[in-house]
Amino acid sequence: MIFIMKTKLIQLLILLFVSTAWSAQGQQLNVSESINKAGLQRMLSQRMAKNYILVSQDIGTEAARNELDESAAIFEENIFHLNASIKDNKSKQALKKLKNNWYAFRSFALSKADKEKTEQIVKRSTELLKSAHALVLSIEYTSRANSDHLVNLSGRQRMLSQRLAMLYYASNSGYKEKIYKQEMHKTARQFTQALDKLIAARENTPQINEALDEVANQWRFYQTKFDGTNEGNFSPKTIKVVTESLLKEMNSITKMYEVQSTKENNYASWIKPAN
Repeated sequence: MIFIMKTKLIQLLILLFVSTAWSAQGQQLNVSESINKAGLQRMLSQRMAKNYILVSQDIGTEAARNELDESAAIFEENIFHLNASIKDNKSKQALKKLKNNWYAFRSFALSKADKEKTEQIVKRSTELLKSAHALVLSIEYTSRANSDHLVNLSGRQRMLSQRLAMLYYASNSGYKEKIYKQEMHKTARQFTQALDKLIAARENTPQINEALDEVANQWRFYQTKFDGTNEGNFSPKTIKVVTESLLKEMNSITKMYEVQSTKENNYASWIKPAN
């Protein structure tokens, strides 16, 4: 077991070294890309907590541990990209707070998973989520493109998909079951509300509308199990399949909004302000 843990650590350190070297070359993100990257940090905070809980419950342990390590490496990589791209002081301060929360969370999340620490991982991941969301909002504030709000909103759906899974598994840990189920119901309602807003957005292209329809069709089938209107349990495998599908679909849609917003920002930069 010690050998396996050391091997995992070495793999993670190698990946982080490669990410650092690549990022040090100075890859610059535009505003829309920065919103997307910062938004990914929200999702990763919940994804790591979900996998910590899975490992602690001995559910798909190897796959969960690998996904946890991979998510941690991506989180580190995103920080390097954001650090190289953010220019305004408010966003820099938000990034600094995110990094400080990350360093504390990282040590805990990558330590030996313990079922008795379910409450701690949920709490710590929520704090990391809040600091990532604050960074998203600060970057969005600097944007000239209306569509960047949709990059934020769509990207938030990715986070909610992983938070749903995390809360479901937490509710089966034997700790604060009722509280976690209530939070899961709330999260499901937030997903529904945001999806309705995205579907109604006038900035949507036909391609985006088609992709949103696919998400809506899938979500309408499962949402009553998540939001508490139709009580019943899923199997762990069903939870994983549904939430991973939602994550992938919303990630693709967020990228489409990002491309659209980048074009809008570029157009705005050509227009000179009136004297």
